[in-house]
Amino acid sequence: MSILAIDTVGSSSSIAIIDHDGKCFVERNSTSNSHAESFFQILDILFSKHNYSYDKVDHLVVVVGPGSFTGIRVGISAVKGINLATNKPLYGVNALEVQAYVISLLCANSRKNIRAMIKNTQGFYTQLFNFNLLPLSNPIAAHDTAGSQCLNTGTTRNDCITYMDCNLPELNASHAGLLVRHRLENKQKLNDVEALYLSEPQYIK
Repeated sequence: MSILAIDTVGSSSSIAIIDHDGKCFVERNSTSNSHAESFFQILDILFSKHNYSYDKVDHLVVVVGPGSFTGIRVGISAVKGINLATNKPLYGVNALEVQAYVISLLCANSRKNIRAMIKNTQGFYTQLFNFNLLPLSNPIAAHDTAGSQCLNTGTTRNDCITYMDCNLPELNASHAGLLVRHRLENKQKLNDVEALYLSEPQYIK
């Protein structure tokens, strides 16, 4: 299967192709907070570099949040337009489950639960997963104090794996695509595309 994955929830955008062999090709924008202006330019570069087109794509994936309100809207609008034009299956993943997936790869021998934690300019977010990446809680937003307690509590660290237990790379759209590939291969549930706003909207001009 080949997957086109889109991640625009952070300050920068990335678009990735995961080909039939599991190889990843990624393009990123070079300017922060320019999701709308750069999206299709990045996509054109990605397709041109790797001789790809919509016809060669089997599945579409978009990161639905949490993160930049504007970025979430741009990514979802773009992928829904592509879905309408191509009729390819479309799935939404959140940034917390993407982080949990990467942690599970880096700590493959562990059977502990995984607590994904993200802190950015929009706020602090967390969600709990089991070692099979099935969610044990809903994603939530926490105030800075609650977030700091969650990060520093020994009990949380002992009971769960977090990004502090591994050398987590900078995440991009390829990780979202690989997560969906994993879920499809393991016949796990995949979600429809629904924006995940956990903080008050912060518009980026």
